[in-house]
Amino acid sequence: MKKLLPLIMMGFLISLNANEQHLSKILTQYMAAWNEHNLTKIDSFYADDVIWYDLTYDYTTKGKVNVSKAITEAFLGNVHDMYWVQSGDSFTSENTIIYEWVYGGTFSGEFNGTKVINREFEIKGLSTTMINKSNKIIKHKDYYDLSSFKRQLGLIK
Repeated sequence: MKKLLPLIMMGFLISLNANEQHLSKILTQYMAAWNEHNLTKIDSFYADDVIWYDLTYDYTTKGKVNVSKAITEAFLGNVHDMYWVQSGDSFTSENTIIYEWVYGGTFSGEFNGTKVINREFEIKGLSTTMINKSNKIIKHKDYYDLSSFKRQLGLIK
């Protein structure tokens, strides 16, 4: 049994590494769709019963149609040159990947009733994304600093 235990542990670790690589690959493809500004491709990553939680606004949106519309309007609607890249650490556990990111671009539009024209910004955040066995996102949570975003838009000091 003592000789078998290292083999079992090695198999377990290989399985964990394969899962981590699988989740990372899906995340890379998802972020690429965002960076291509491809709404159809972004939408294709969501399960029909997906849930999106935005901690900054403490707001939850449910269902593929609603989530796809809300999340793309929030992060792409007024930022036509937006970019979203993974940065820093990531952690995987079972079907969940937690990762740091940077989101930025040039904001032009209305924000909370104030017109903002061509203001460059870049903010850091963290997301938790759960992926089902069909490789679709079933839950996505975003955490970011709204005050930093508002300062860069010139809305607060």
